[in-house]
Amino acid sequence: MVKKLEGLERQVVFVIDVHPIVSFGLVEMVKDVAPHARIRQFSTLKEAARHAVEEFPALIITDFHLRDVQAETFIGLFETLFPEIPVLITANDEKVMGQLKRHQLERFIAFSKFTPFAKMIDLIRVGLSQANIELLQMPTLSKALTHKQVEVLELIGAGHSNKEIAVLLKISVETVKGHVKDILERLKAKNRMEASIIYRHTQIQKHSVYSNLSSELHLSTNQ
Repeated sequence: MVKKLEGLERQVVFVIDVHPIVSFGLVEMVKDVAPHARIRQFSTLKEAARHAVEEFPALIITDFHLRDVQAETFIGLFETLFPEIPVLITANDEKVMGQLKRHQLERFIAFSKFTPFAKMIDLIRVGLSQANIELLQMPTLSKALTHKQVEVLELIGAGHSNKEIAVLLKISVETVKGHVKDILERLKAKNRMEASIIYRHTQIQKHSVYSNLSSELHLSTNQ
């Protein structure tokens, strides 16, 4: 068992994944919502456990299919090496997801690698909150967005360009640009993606979706 360091300011997140692109994406998502977190990347559990002797994590985001961990011993190893802290587990197999749910451990949360980006961001925020890691404070909307601006913002979040949004909403590209400018000003956002994230989480906080999301995706479901 890795010895947990006492008195350490725990803003450390471990990302464990053998795939560099996936690891990079997870790191960027954590940075988006917890800019003060100290993120450490590893490709194996052994590397992470060795580093944890000096710097124990508050949260782990890990692939289920690690090179040095067998499926049947996965949960047991994480229970021993990293007790008490929340663990987010990415998997891409329904059988794996079912196996994880059967363990019914509250601090283990599993989600598919094919989870939509926005929902994955939500889930990472849940894990960070459980780990008591400081989150980026989303500003309160100074003015309510118009219905059309919300539509534009949702399409921005889906990855559409101004030209594509214009076609989908049957408006001109210049009109889209005007909406984008207003959206950025109203949300005090630096760019399009930040505006999309700010609006989404403002709405989530407004409707108290975080608790529902945590219950829905938690491994301790009664299903």
